[in-house]
Amino acid sequence: MPQPSISSQARKILKSTRNSFGLFRQYCAALFPEHDPDENLASGDLMDQSPEFMSSLPVDSYHPYPTQSSFLLGEWYWNDGTKKSQSSFNNLLKIVGHPDFRPEDVARANWRHINAQLGGGSQGEDGWEDELDGDWIETPIRIKVPFHKRTLRPGQEEFEAGKLYYRKLVSVIREKISRPSSHPHLHHEPYELYWQPIEATEGVRVHGELYSSEAFIEAHRDLQDSPGEPGCHLPRIIAGLMFASDGTHLTAFSNAKLWPLYLAIGNESKYRRSKPSCQAFEHVAYFETVSTSPLLWKAQLICLIAPRLL
Repeated sequence: MPQPSISSQARKILKSTRNSFGLFRQYCAALFPEHDPDENLASGDLMDQSPEFMSSLPVDSYHPYPTQSSFLLGEWYWNDGTKKSQSSFNNLLKIVGHPDFRPEDVARANWRHINAQLGGGSQGEDGWEDELDGDWIETPIRIKVPFHKRTLRPGQEEFEAGKLYYRKLVSVIREKISRPSSHPHLHHEPYELYWQPIEATEGVRVHGELYSSEAFIEAHRDLQDSPGEPGCHLPRIIAGLMFASDGTHLTAFSNAKLWPLYLAIGNESKYRRSKPSCQAFEHVAYFETVSTSPLLWKAQLICLIAPRLL
């Protein structure tokens, strides 16, 4: 019969020293973790763009626009409303009348390429499908609709309600934890966080991260107590999966839209997950909206009214 891992039998309560804010960690482990993502935490890791980064940008940086003149004209086109007014026209006059405005810069600009970059490589209504990587899987979505016994064809009938594009979660997790830009920021060992302002007071539990929650700690403890793989002595860790989904337009410049499913790893701090520049959320699926075909709508209508016929 498989025995619990050696690490689970040797666990003990370990407390770190209090930092300048009176915070300390409490681990239930044999040793303090060798990998600590917060050890070399800098201010730039807690904000999307640090002042040092902003000041290092060149003055003439208007990417994806090549020049200031093309940037000003593009900004006027996209941000002054779809229906141009007299006020909008006055703004245009200020742009073309500016001493630094150069018509030759505007004439040479590749506007189609610039707009594609602004939209993140925007495609047509379904053109995004061609951009999917090789590990994406396409599968049809089939639903079984029950028909009442008094209909012409009683019983269940199967309908195809669209397609689902998705990635297997194991491959997404493997890619995430092995990526050099994200692995150093993942917490492998959960802990309880406490605040103790002075030595004489009792520590107060602090909640804020998934990897310091009671559910995460309990799942980690159950994993360590469970029988391990025969002959495998590698450390076993919990990967916290956090899903989010919302309908979104692909760009602000077209009618193309999707309903993506995102995945974030709870082992990463919420301060990094909330930074768009960290790209902490992975795309794992794309949903389709319900088909508007008359046949499917008829089937859905029958499902709604069938119980009233009994």
